[in-house]
Amino acid sequence: MFPNIFLAISALVASVTGAVLDPRNGYPGPHHGDPRLVYQFANGTMLENIAIRSNGNLLVTLTDRPELYEVNPFIPKTAKLVHRFPGYLGLLGITEVSPDVFTLNAGNFSITTGPAAGSWAVWQVAFHKDQPKVFKVVDIPGALSLNGMTTLASTPNTILAADSTAGVIYSVNTRTGSYKVVLDDETFKPAADAEIPIGINGIRYFDHYVYYTNSFKPFFGRVRVNKAGYATGSYEAIATDVVGDDFAVTPHAAYIAGNPTNVVTKVNLSTGKGEVIAGNLNSSLVAGDTSVAFGRTKKDKHVLYVVTVGGSLSPVNGTFSEGGKIVALDI
Repeated sequence: MFPNIFLAISALVASVTGAVLDPRNGYPGPHHGDPRLVYQFANGTMLENIAIRSNGNLLVTLTDRPELYEVNPFIPKTAKLVHRFPGYLGLLGITEVSPDVFTLNAGNFSITTGPAAGSWAVWQVAFHKDQPKVFKVVDIPGALSLNGMTTLASTPNTILAADSTAGVIYSVNTRTGSYKVVLDDETFKPAADAEIPIGINGIRYFDHYVYYTNSFKPFFGRVRVNKAGYATGSYEAIATDVVGDDFAVTPHAAYIAGNPTNVVTKVNLSTGKGEVIAGNLNSSLVAGDTSVAFGRTKKDKHVLYVVTVGGSLSPVNGTFSEGGKIVALDI
């Protein structure tokens, strides 16, 4: 999510009702396992998205500067800079497109002026014996603000990237650099009363469906797609009372980062029922959480890693400030 959205979305918090989804319900208790801090960056650092390498290491993108970091969650003493992307102000969505090969969105935006149209590109980072090879896949000059990203698992070397301002989803072939709009729906568009023109945010492809959030609606839904990424079914609403950023999907539930409500919400995919499993509006546990991902090793496949933008842009108490961090939740 873009940093300048955080304050504007705060107005939505009061309108998200229901006992189950009320952020004040907080973290339910120790039966989920005690959360732990994996790593915290310096004050002012904003983490945006997370992907997990096959070796279990965490890759995180930063929005306050165009840098990609790697953190070993089992030896969390340092964050290793993988690459800095000159010419951009920050990074957003990231996804693994093939084994140990990741793509990400890079572009220009600021807290005061928002995203800069025409500045967006898709890049690739390929790890080989821990030596990353980095190259640009393609510029997308028509994009207004590339945000969420996911891999279209049905088609080799293809990712989907959400344009939050235009309210569309692009497919991008990471080998050829060809791209096109494949999904476009009213539920992707910014809300009519949105203070900032941002609609669709996080996206995930899972089991022939593209799942997505629209932060300002708020809205969490899905659409069935074919191998090329085009819709083959209707756009379904799963939940309309969850403030959502990026998220992880399992066969039965989605785990949604809820910045700026400072919670992680588990949403049942069949019923749409939501349950806050971590944090609350006045807690710093996952303050400003922007994305989540499950671990990939035997040691942590039950662990949900949460990244945050830091508390300075979250309504914890109006003055709270900390560096972006990675928190591990035992689910």
